[in-house]
Amino acid sequence: MTNNKTILLLTSGGLAPALNATLYGAIKAARKKGYKVLGGVNGWNSLVENGKIVNLTKINIESIKNRGGNFLRSSRTNPFKAKNGLNNLKSTIKKYKINTIIAIGGDDTLSAAAKLYKQEKIPVIGLPKTIDNDLPKTYFSPGFPSAAYYIAKLVSETKEDSAYALSRVFIIEIMGAKSGWLTCSAALGGADIVIPPEWEFNLETILNKIKKKYKQNNNLCVIGLSKEAKIKGLAGIADKQIDFFNNKRKEFVSLSLQKKIQSKLGLNTKTIVPMSYLQSGEPINLDKKFGFSLGKKGIEMVTTKKYGQTAIIDYKNGKFNLKEVKLSEFLNGTKKMNNTWFNKKTMQPTDKYFKYLKTLIGDFDFIDKDYNRLQKLVNKK
Repeated sequence: MTNNKTILLLTSGGLAPALNATLYGAIKAARKKGYKVLGGVNGWNSLVENGKIVNLTKINIESIKNRGGNFLRSSRTNPFKAKNGLNNLKSTIKKYKINTIIAIGGDDTLSAAAKLYKQEKIPVIGLPKTIDNDLPKTYFSPGFPSAAYYIAKLVSETKEDSAYALSRVFIIEIMGAKSGWLTCSAALGGADIVIPPEWEFNLETILNKIKKKYKQNNNLCVIGLSKEAKIKGLAGIADKQIDFFNNKRKEFVSLSLQKKIQSKLGLNTKTIVPMSYLQSGEPINLDKKFGFSLGKKGIEMVTTKKYGQTAIIDYKNGKFNLKEVKLSEFLNGTKKMNNTWFNKKTMQPTDKYFKYLKTLIGDFDFIDKDYNRLQKLVNKK
């Protein structure tokens, strides 16, 4: 089958483990339709700042099928803020005879796509991804299940091995922008205290809870801490590299908290900051599956001319389905935790959150109960 339609695939914003899977699904489906497939290297930059565009129509892409990462690379370019951005974008579309753009990304990427369609009438379709899990409408954002899995695994291994053996407090600083979905996955791995970014917490309350948990656990405590956590009297290091979407980041608030724990409680404390490790590596099966499915769905939407829309994941009656919503839905802010998902008093996610995570990760038990019993037996007074 042959077709004269040309599509451009691009990924923009932060990395997520499901990106290569989504690209794989889209490229394979586009080839079956006979479409010419172009890849925009470095996201929106490929269209607005003399970036690179490559022909993917006949390139062997089998190596990306089970990989994390993003072989097309990414950037934080905003087409509305780049110098002469819109004119360059339109010129590039004309030069390559692009019929449709498929933009894969999070809130910033999809917001830019929505504006391009609404204000400039450019035929664009969106596909979701982000480890932050903060996109509205979609049940989960591809990339989040894998990142949540790896956080839970890291926390459980740190608690059972390092924290236990060396009688330490460990702080694990976790990404997730302004939403605590990923930070709260630390509780699945047994984090004693979880500090998401949605609420401000009192330092003395946290220190008292650490002291109590440390004693209850027979001299160990693990804390899951958002890099954007708000703790009265503590500050992280501001990142001066503000991007073109006006995102102001901070990091290493964990180091400030570590100093307070050591000085106020006298406890041996260490910090782990996995950062982009959580965005990397092989995706878990759910992310692979929905990466492939969303990529294929994006091509179906091209065929049916569903411009100005995004494919999302729906979950009802124990089943996942793909739906379409308007891109404009992503101009209305991000999805954050609330009191039904997190108990501020206990500093732990609620049962509702754990049930939600179970639908994504399954019944996987990160905590080795037999080993825990052995540890308690050895330390029994």
